[in-house]
Amino acid sequence: MKDLIIKITGTSGQGIISSGDILSYATARKGYYVTTYRAFPSEIRGDGKCYYTLRISEHKALTATGDTDILICLDEDTIYEGLNNIKKEGILLYDSDITTELKEKREDIVIYGLPITDIAKELGSERSRNMIALGIVVELLKNLHLEEQILNDIELRYKLKSKEIIESNKKALNEGIKYAKEKLSRKDKYENAKIQSTGAKLIMSGNEAIGLAALASGCRFFSGYPITPATEIMEWLAKELPKFGGKMIQCEDEIAAINYALGASYAGVKSMTATSGPGFSLMQEAIGLASMAELPVVIADVQRCGPSTGVPTKTEQSDLFAAMYGTHGDCPKIVLAPMNVADCFYQTINAFNFAEQYQVPVIILSDASLGPRRECVDLIDFDNLKIINRQKPQLKEGDTYNRYEDTPTGISPITCPGDLYGEHVITGLEHTQANAPTPDPETHRKMTEKRFRKLETAAGQFSKAKTYGCEDASIGIISCGSTSGPVFEAIDTAKEKGIKVQALYPRTLYPFPTDWIKGFIKNKDIVIVIEANYNAQFKSTIVERCTNINRGTEVIEYLKYDGTPFTPEEIFEEIEKVYKIQTEKQDISTNKHTHF
Repeated sequence: MKDLIIKITGTSGQGIISSGDILSYATARKGYYVTTYRAFPSEIRGDGKCYYTLRISEHKALTATGDTDILICLDEDTIYEGLNNIKKEGILLYDSDITTELKEKREDIVIYGLPITDIAKELGSERSRNMIALGIVVELLKNLHLEEQILNDIELRYKLKSKEIIESNKKALNEGIKYAKEKLSRKDKYENAKIQSTGAKLIMSGNEAIGLAALASGCRFFSGYPITPATEIMEWLAKELPKFGGKMIQCEDEIAAINYALGASYAGVKSMTATSGPGFSLMQEAIGLASMAELPVVIADVQRCGPSTGVPTKTEQSDLFAAMYGTHGDCPKIVLAPMNVADCFYQTINAFNFAEQYQVPVIILSDASLGPRRECVDLIDFDNLKIINRQKPQLKEGDTYNRYEDTPTGISPITCPGDLYGEHVITGLEHTQANAPTPDPETHRKMTEKRFRKLETAAGQFSKAKTYGCEDASIGIISCGSTSGPVFEAIDTAKEKGIKVQALYPRTLYPFPTDWIKGFIKNKDIVIVIEANYNAQFKSTIVERCTNINRGTEVIEYLKYDGTPFTPEEIFEEIEKVYKIQTEKQDISTNKHTHF
């Protein structure tokens, strides 16, 4: 067995996320590759459902979405939600105290109804059900040797809690293991399951990767306001920034957050903020100020369902319009879209480098599928990271400092308060090279061109688009961001079935190097654009601009906007459908040719 997918489900307050986190950290520390998907309701307590999907693998797993090997249910509703998505010969493990008899069954899976609530009551707390279930899973997968590591991770998870809480969780885990050993009559195929451990690696979420990269880039100021699903970035930096002489400020709202960040940047400190859709909307005017004043700043937008407050804990890729065009006026900025957790780290490094070098706001578009997701990441060589700092002028007494000097690259050396001979004042008004406010039409034209010239200079340094699949494929997929995992796995499945597909994943969305798509579609008959929004924002803003290079290429969209991430199975079904259409067209064309 090379990998398996475990899904733990229940309601708010049952410890679903806690038990999933403990299991994911323990398996990573044992040397397995891990990737996860977490979903939870907006309510802290209530009937909202929680889901934690964990994929354990001996190789880098691309996604945790898709059909499960083992489904653990502590809530009756989630049994029937997940029943049809269990793999053949997989396991359904449920608390028999929540239902006396299943309304629906499957003959091709193994079903264990176990008295988890009764065991918890004997221990004195029904809240221990999650740890009892986790203990049963540890015994089901005993050849992975997770018991000792999970006990250690319980201590790490609850180290700030009382000793009694730690011991009660350990006791519940051991009771689950004991029950499975002594009373569970095994009928499943996982008793001898073994996955190859592949050594040391990091495990982190997409949000934590953004925070770590900010720290490694030299960011020493973060200002933000708590908002799901971006809060984890702020929480992580609140703990880590002070260790390096940095500051985190929790502001009264997102307008204050970005303006604090701009103030810190003006003072010469690398700075950032993070938010989600509603907060990003509030930041738009200040993003325009950063663009006009040419102040470096990084903004992470971890997208969620909108508009308005929408569905705070569910995922969408619907902020692209806002990221590219949200600010009024001609506003140069750079928009990046990381593909996975590791890419969150490296694209954040790029974001700070671009912001500092080109003195523009840089937006990182993550989402609720990628931000909270934990994955194993290969060890990072921090010593060899390329870190760029802002260009400063060499000034001496008597020099005239033109803050907005109109240079061939558009980049003007920047000073900060306290730099000798570099005094200047900034506002949001149009200005001369010496920063004197002016309404002069010719000056506005020249300074607009100067600001956008920076983007032309930056384009040569953007990370190349990632391609995956068969180079000679006539079917293409173009997408961005967190959809990469399920898309790549669907392409692998298609290849096994004799269908050639190639994907293109740009990681810079604005300004977009159109040659990436133009080159990609030259030999494609059909291109599927996959994105998680209703308006096909990526297709309409970027892809359709580039398709005139080959008018014979048919571009279709495959959209999802229910708040859940794509699965490999869904995308493969779409590939099969497109392949069938393509084959039928080719047959008709061949018949016509034969007839004439």
